[in-house]
Amino acid sequence: MPPRFARRWRTGSLLGILATISASGAVTLAGQELELLRVYPGSGPYECLAPASPELPTPDARARAGQLASDANQALILGELEQVQALLEQAVALDPASPDLAYRHARVLEDVDRAPDAMVEYCRALDLNVESLGIFEARDRLNTLSDELRAQIPEAARDAFAQGLVQADDSLFSDAEESFSEAMDIDSDWPEPIFNRAVVNERAGRTREALQDFRDYLRLVAPDESQAITVSQRIGELEGMASVVTPDPSQALVLGLVPGMGHFYTSRPLMGGLTLTTAGMAVAAGLSYRDVTVVCVNEVPAGAACPAGEVVRELNERPYFWIGVGVAAAITLASAIDAYLAAKGQREAFTAITEPLESVTFEAGMPRVSARDAQLDFSFLRLRFR
Repeated sequence: MPPRFARRWRTGSLLGILATISASGAVTLAGQELELLRVYPGSGPYECLAPASPELPTPDARARAGQLASDANQALILGELEQVQALLEQAVALDPASPDLAYRHARVLEDVDRAPDAMVEYCRALDLNVESLGIFEARDRLNTLSDELRAQIPEAARDAFAQGLVQADDSLFSDAEESFSEAMDIDSDWPEPIFNRAVVNERAGRTREALQDFRDYLRLVAPDESQAITVSQRIGELEGMASVVTPDPSQALVLGLVPGMGHFYTSRPLMGGLTLTTAGMAVAAGLSYRDVTVVCVNEVPAGAACPAGEVVRELNERPYFWIGVGVAAAITLASAIDAYLAAKGQREAFTAITEPLESVTFEAGMPRVSARDAQLDFSFLRLRFR
């Protein structure tokens, strides 16, 4: 559905991309969270989006835009406002640097009850210095539309929204989620509370709930809005997080019985290579030392060799072989246990991000007293069981 409100965004940084499994076996999130939206129609003096530098039209495009504007005048005389709007929309696309066309387009958008779009065009006309043409009504019309849009948001919804911002700033994410939900219940077509609830859900680790809120938000805003594009990208990142496959601890333990394989399985090739090399060296060391005993027919002097024809038998022993095997086995067992613990840690760390413990929450913030609906709320530290 089209957006109900024009808004000035506090542009949030793209939240960083998918959690990755590090060499130490921990799951980390790169990037920065989206910022809460604090500005909405009527929350303060209306401020236009930062202007984009329009491309100068070619002479042919400018001439064509002028012809379309002339056709729009004829349609206006006939009272065909939708036709006027369609013609001027084409004209401003051909000549986006014309303040006159931008203002005329804003006027007709206002006449066909498309207030948010009209506000965008009034802003563009002001950015293009329409007042230099002697047209001074754009700013007043813009403020009037902003006041009208503010009146569409019930006061109770605005109060709940403001309370949610305070709670979110104090890291009281469960309370903030409830306040934004209250604002949504009062005015279900107001997108800012839905966006903010998604942000606090993500900060609280409730990834699935955040994803659903972000999707609901996109249904209420125009798809070409900059914030909608940012949210779409964040949805992709969160969906990627939810699809990450973490190592199975049991499988890591079994594979770990082959020297180094458990570490390779848990994405730690350096440790895997070190384990494989160390175990191999232990066995090789046990095999490398050999004790040879020769039984001779006649007694020979100490240090002398038994003549070839008098050798009864020759005994070859490797006294350190089983010690080397034991050391290699100990290294292998230790590495298998380490791989198991690493896989378990990776899974628990990822679960902590995507599926936090909902039944017990600890919320900390600065001591706060707030008054609302004739009630006083004292907040210090909370341990909450559900």
